Amino acid sequence: MRTIEPEIDEQVVSSGWTTAIAILMIVLGIIAIAFPFFASVASTLLFGWIFMFAGITQIVYAFQSRGAGKVVWKAKI
Repeated sequence: MRTIEPEIDEQVVSSGWTTAIAILMIVLGIIAIAFPFFASVASTLLFGWIFMFAGITQIVYAFQSRGAGKVVWKAKI
């Protein structure tokens, strides 16, 4: 029984973008460790905006339904 190895595209694995993003993440991690106050403020703002956007989209999704019962069910109130 012979095992066939999947072909790996070397260009995708050694992409310059991947290396650049990895270096950026390392630098941002070091900055977050060095300045924990600013990192916590930044993460709080980021998650706050994400939660507000998610809430608004949930309300829009709920009101696209027909009938009051479906709106309440989709809004999960």
